[in-house]
Order: sequence, then C-alpha cells, then structure tokens
Amino acid sequence: MKLNKEIKNRIDQYFENITPEELYFKAIGYGFKEEVDIEIDNQSFKNVGQNFYCSNSDTSLDANDMESLLLAT
Repeated sequence: MKLNKEIKNRIDQYFENITPEELYFKAIGYGFKEEVDIEIDNQSFKNVGQNFYCSNSDTSLDANDMESLLLAT
C-alpha cells in the first residue's frame, strides 16, 4: 500500500507524540497479548536505536491532483 505524503506525515506525528505507556495500552485494547511470565532478573540489555527507511525514489501520489492518479479505463 502506497501512502501520500500527508498520510505519512500524520502517521509519523502520531507516533512522535504518543508515549510508550499510551501505545502499550492501545495495543492491549486491540487484542495484543501481554506476556507477563518473562524472567528478566540478572540479564543485560542493549539500548535500542532508531532505524529509518528512506526510499531512493518518491512513490507517493497527490490525491488532490487528478493528473497524477492512475485511472482504469
């Protein structure tokens, strides 16, 4: 599924502005299972970094511009 730039920006803003706690409770509300039987005592953890995907080309469509939309005939 290809998204236009406006929708991509809205999704990015949503995840930039939601706290981990809010996201956790939303996920549980949508039916994700909470695993509470994990033993984490005396284990070391690494910090997780951010990874970004950057496409080599812009494949978005401007839904406001009928010329840029492919239409079946």
